Amino acid sequence: MVGKAIQSKRLFLLDHHDSIMPYLRRINATSSKAYATRTILFLKKDRTLKPLAIELSLPHPGGDKSGVVSQVFLPADEGVESSVWLLAKSYVIVNDSSYHQLVSHWYKFSQQNNIKAIQSTYL
Repeated sequence: MVGKAIQSKRLFLLDHHDSIMPYLRRINATSSKAYATRTILFLKKDRTLKPLAIELSLPHPGGDKSGVVSQVFLPADEGVESSVWLLAKSYVIVNDSSYHQLVSHWYKFSQQNNIKAIQSTYL
């Protein structure tokens, strides 16, 4: 089944692990808490994406050379597992929106400032 989904290009990875991980020690030293996330998504026949698994990761308490501490969460419809699944999805949403804000808006802002600097220097 997984092989068929890969061959038909219906599995996707939303990977905010490496982009978020360098900042987690500083973030988690405050009152805020965050995880790096990886999400496996399946493209359904109705063209919507369904999350199949979410990996939440933290820096290893033994230091960066020890790697990371990760846990994988799977969809659940009832009980504590359902609440934990919703929380894992929340971390994915936070990382995705934060990454979007940083990349889209910071990049646009920095490009506008670069253009202004070039114009003031050469025009």
